[in-house]
Amino acid sequence: MYIVVEFNIMVNNMDRKNLEFASLLHDIGKFHQRTGDKVTGKYSEIPMEKHGRNGAHAKWSADFLSKYWNDDIIDLALYHHNPSASNYPELCKMLQKADHHSSSERITSGEANDTSLTPLISIFSEVKLGDNKESEEYYVPFKKIDLNEDSFEDLKPKISSKEIMSGWNLKPDYKQLWAEFSNEMNSLKRFDFNTTLALMKKYTSTIPSAVYVSVPDISLYDHSKTTAALAVCRYLFDRDSYENLTQTNHQNVYLAINGDISGIQKFIFKISSPQEAQSGMSKRLRGRSLYLTLLTNAIADKIAQELELTSANILFCGGGRFTIIAPNTENAKVKLEEIKNKVNEEFIEKFNAELYLAIATEECCAIKDPKDNESYDLNNFGKLMKHLTDLLTEDKKHKFVDNLKDVFNFDEEIIYDDICSVCGKLYHKENEDDFVCPSCKSHESLGQKVANSNYMIKAFLNEEYDFKDAKRDFAFSDEYLKVGYNFFRSYKSGSDLIKFIEKLDMFADKFEVIKLNDTDFLEFANEFDDSSLEKVSFSFSFIGNTVPKYPKEGPLYFEHLAQISKGSNKLGILKMDVDNLGQIFSSGFDQLLDNSDSEEFISGMSISRMSTLSSQLDLFFSGFVNDIASNYVVYSDIDALNLDENAKNNKFKKIDLKLQNDNVEDEFITVYKAKSELDLEERRTLKRWEIPTIYINFSGGDDLLVLGPYDDIIEFAGELRSKFKQWTCDNDSINLSAGISIVSPKFPIGKAANMAEEYLKASKSCEKDKICLFGEVVSWNEKGTGFKGFYDLYEFGKDLEEYVISGKVSKGIIYSMLNLCKITFEESSEITSEYDEWYEINTKRLNKKSYVPLYKYKLRLIKDKNVKKYLDKKTNYLPWIKIPVSWVSLRMRN
Repeated sequence: MYIVVEFNIMVNNMDRKNLEFASLLHDIGKFHQRTGDKVTGKYSEIPMEKHGRNGAHAKWSADFLSKYWNDDIIDLALYHHNPSASNYPELCKMLQKADHHSSSERITSGEANDTSLTPLISIFSEVKLGDNKESEEYYVPFKKIDLNEDSFEDLKPKISSKEIMSGWNLKPDYKQLWAEFSNEMNSLKRFDFNTTLALMKKYTSTIPSAVYVSVPDISLYDHSKTTAALAVCRYLFDRDSYENLTQTNHQNVYLAINGDISGIQKFIFKISSPQEAQSGMSKRLRGRSLYLTLLTNAIADKIAQELELTSANILFCGGGRFTIIAPNTENAKVKLEEIKNKVNEEFIEKFNAELYLAIATEECCAIKDPKDNESYDLNNFGKLMKHLTDLLTEDKKHKFVDNLKDVFNFDEEIIYDDICSVCGKLYHKENEDDFVCPSCKSHESLGQKVANSNYMIKAFLNEEYDFKDAKRDFAFSDEYLKVGYNFFRSYKSGSDLIKFIEKLDMFADKFEVIKLNDTDFLEFANEFDDSSLEKVSFSFSFIGNTVPKYPKEGPLYFEHLAQISKGSNKLGILKMDVDNLGQIFSSGFDQLLDNSDSEEFISGMSISRMSTLSSQLDLFFSGFVNDIASNYVVYSDIDALNLDENAKNNKFKKIDLKLQNDNVEDEFITVYKAKSELDLEERRTLKRWEIPTIYINFSGGDDLLVLGPYDDIIEFAGELRSKFKQWTCDNDSINLSAGISIVSPKFPIGKAANMAEEYLKASKSCEKDKICLFGEVVSWNEKGTGFKGFYDLYEFGKDLEEYVISGKVSKGIIYSMLNLCKITFEESSEITSEYDEWYEINTKRLNKKSYVPLYKYKLRLIKDKNVKKYLDKKTNYLPWIKIPVSWVSLRMRN
């Protein structure tokens, strides 16, 4: 009897694994088919009545799979359009339904498209909110995902037009990409799910899934990923649910899960004693931010592991939030509740209840009955996500309601030595000179390690592992979640990470080797022996990890960054996020339905579109943000340019930065800041001596928080917003808001971050798509209102600065402009945080002209005719002169 049960389990596990791979790779044949290559061998003869009316591509899928996987997987993929022809019709029906439910957003384009001529349409060009004008159609360049020096320009959407696309033939591009994909597949000795999923992401994220009679705006990667996720859900529902799995669309097979860790910003920036905690603060803040990123990732992994899901079921994870699709079973719900309670118990014990894990779930079907107004479905995923967001908000109102005993469990027998100067937590001192608790020390170490690393190892630990050793083995670990992370800097050899995995082999069920910000992630895959490979998968991850780091001395401190500013030594803190994201997800694609011929109700925001939109936003905020930040640098050495002293002094400013090291008296490091933009050849020559000045504390999902020299931060904000608009097809419905606080480097950094958050809120309160800077909320662009925008005001400020430097305009005249503005408008110093009030104030500024005569009179003092003429043209900038004058004032201070 025991043998029979064990055999059945083995068979079921094999069925499950076969279904995973078949569902992930069921449409891979489309990739090969579009190269123009003919399928050869036994699969070329499969007739249409066997593979199904729309399943010709499955012959190419089967041919590809035959090189790497077993006959059962081939069978499922080959017949997913006609399950009755399969040797495993029930499994194949699960795959077929998952395929249909993933692709239910497909909207008939009205005409047959040629697959060799039709690129992927950018998901961003499909979004429309309210009365905003429709975006022009943009296409996604046919490239593999990469983060090289030119990757943003290579991958950003391009506008579609008959002139641009006339005579196109994508077959050569498909051939080249297919050859690269095949080469990487052929290089592998073992094919596990996560490694295959990562290769799919790298090579199929810019390939349209459906082209022939559909609007091609969903990538093959996102369709394949969600199909795999849904197929696993259907398998587990059929196995564990009390009701039988049917082939209808209205059955609540799925469970949508949203998780959110609240209290993040307060946790990251909490400082008990700012002066004592200043040393190492930049590393500590970065470490705390990364800690929360890894913690969120570990919680999502724990849920996936306990619910027997794949990584494909984690639809999104970042910024303290995650979205998971799971089977709607009692087993899943019970385990989910258990995980939530256990994690919150940890949060109470470790962080004094400052963090809280909120989780919301909702049962859903694929496509609900039109008469059913109560249920939720995958087809209207935006509405489902909005509902889950509302449930999360309600959950946060009742924090720790299931953990009240733990919250009020005061153990009077524990005696502590001191209070941590950073977080204020009671702790046991290891030595008398120690003012920081072990937790804050670990965050500092974590922040330092990630700055030096290009690999992250994730270990899923078993019961044999002794967590007393975790501090030695891992940069981050958690005993309940049974996970540990470590970081490595590997250039030509992977021996250090291989030795690490071999050392922990018996204590872990599996490992993930994750390349950071680089998609060439298989360089060490074949250096492992066969036994180790059974437990190891390979992938890549994008993480905003730009950190100002001086060679050998480690990350620069906030005081250093302030000194790098020109003029006043000030630090800038920038907070940005995407406007109306919830509305974009819930109703941003509804206009697509006008073209639908479907008899059933469908929504624009399906699960595949949600996956595509999330991954494209995260690629920008987690990946390309590093590329943008790399434009802001100083240099540790400039000797490679072979300049004489005069040329050095003319081209660079030398800045001595005092080291913050208790063991060193008056020791300095030197950096060089270019006084004007260097040419391309000079930048390349000095590349190895670059030190970025932008400190990314967090960037991912749809928002970011960065710090740096105030002037670099202001320019960075403008450049990032400009690049974001390019990435999102210059769509009027997709925008960013921002808030910038400018403070002394000794100002409490947590308070400065809160100020940036309040300024961001002010921008959003004034109808969004704005930036709050120097106490002013302004639009990014004028937009025909006559109200001057950030870009115009910033350029005007830089022009005024040049005139002051050249002596063509005195500082007195600059300040008189500001005084004239103050006298004329007599406004409150409070930042406007209501749109009606903001609009009224700016309308009054626009219409009131009493300052003009006195301004013209002041211009008479300027001798240079060209400058006088220029400033005369800028008369209408005076109502918003605070931003340009504040810029000049800070930059001109000694």
